[in-house]
Amino acid sequence: MFKKLGLAVLLFSSMFLTGCGNLSPRDNMSPQIQEHIDNQNGKIGEIENIQNGFKNEIFKLQQGAEIIDSELDKVQQGMLNIQSNNENSGVQIFSGPGGLALASFGIFASILASMYYRKTAKINEEAADVMAEQIAKSEDTELEEQVLLSALGTKAEEKVYNLITKHQN
Repeated sequence: MFKKLGLAVLLFSSMFLTGCGNLSPRDNMSPQIQEHIDNQNGKIGEIENIQNGFKNEIFKLQQGAEIIDSELDKVQQGMLNIQSNNENSGVQIFSGPGGLALASFGIFASILASMYYRKTAKINEEAADVMAEQIAKSEDTELEEQVLLSALGTKAEEKVYNLITKHQN
């Protein structure tokens, strides 16, 4: 019973106690001590100067970053940038991603066509060389004459003559 009564008194009195009070040393100091702390051979002013220098450097870096950011936006509007917010003016044939794809397809198709015709030309040249060799080996002058007369007046006249004479020698 005494324990409960003592606990109740303790709880009741703790509601009205304020605790430890203000522990801040600056409130309790005299102005002379505070002035001594604020002006220790100008060190606090020096710290403020250094802090202002850092603020200036950070501001310069921020301005540089903003300039680079604005230039980066212009760089991103390059050839391979596939964005829908391009601002184009004037007549532009291959502008945007569609034009780039069309140009790439055209270049690829022309490369394939040139490779095909080059391969065909090599095969035809080899076939003509083999035929000229067989005509020259057959030693049939009538066949040689007929082939040369057939080639007469065509663009291949000189080539047929050169191939046959090459293999006759």
